[in-house]
Amino acid sequence: MSVFICGGCGHVAFGAAPEACPVCGAPKSAFSQNDKVFEESAEKSKEGAVKHIPSIQINKHCGMVPENECIDVLVRVGETLHPMTEEHYIQFIDAYVDHKFVSRAFLTPAMNPAIIFHLGNTSGKVQIVESCNLHGVWQAEADL
Repeated sequence: MSVFICGGCGHVAFGAAPEACPVCGAPKSAFSQNDKVFEESAEKSKEGAVKHIPSIQINKHCGMVPENECIDVLVRVGETLHPMTEEHYIQFIDAYVDHKFVSRAFLTPAMNPAIIFHLGNTSGKVQIVESCNLHGVWQAEADL
């Protein structure tokens, strides 16, 4: 699948570059194609997968919104928790359903590298993309 990266905010688009970035509004011309972006990140940090690949847990019953059909997607960055220091941290975690962008969570060094997405979708495949300021973008996916 083709992968496009926004030069403004680092948003990853699957399949084709959007007319405007859904995160920062940058035009289509701000996107560059890099189908090997995830492999390149793994090359930057050969032993880093244990701290960078997102761990995904799916809860079929939404804890915060029980009155609506909802799925909680719990994300933690790294089997070994990723560091969160001023020098080395996770910048954002993005959620996609069937390769379509859903939401972004911005992180700072004061936070833990984890987030919960409350999705209205109840089927499909969720992809999680995270960005490390030193080691690039990493992804994982799971069935909803």
